[in-house]
Amino acid sequence: AILAYTHRGKTFSMVYDQVLVNWQDTLKVSVPAFVYMLQNNLLYVATANLDAATCQITYQLKILTTALFTVTMLGRSISMQKWAALMVLVVGIALV
Repeated sequence: AILAYTHRGKTFSMVYDQVLVNWQDTLKVSVPAFVYMLQNNLLYVATANLDAATCQITYQLKILTTALFTVTMLGRSISMQKWAALMVLVVGIALV
């Protein structure tokens, strides 16, 4: 709604330009999005078949995989402070 209001009648052309014309950017974003979706669906399967602690560990690892995809596929950098926070998260997951 906000997009339609701010661009008044040019919403479809703007979406067309951003999604289809700039298909390389769409591909860069869609691959991690697909993997993230797959991981969410597998989490539902895990919830039905595993105990609560194992499911929580799997869920917390999603944050780490998102960070890794951001760096490797999108070419963005993450500060040392954020990497340290991710390592603390991984250590916390390992201790559970």
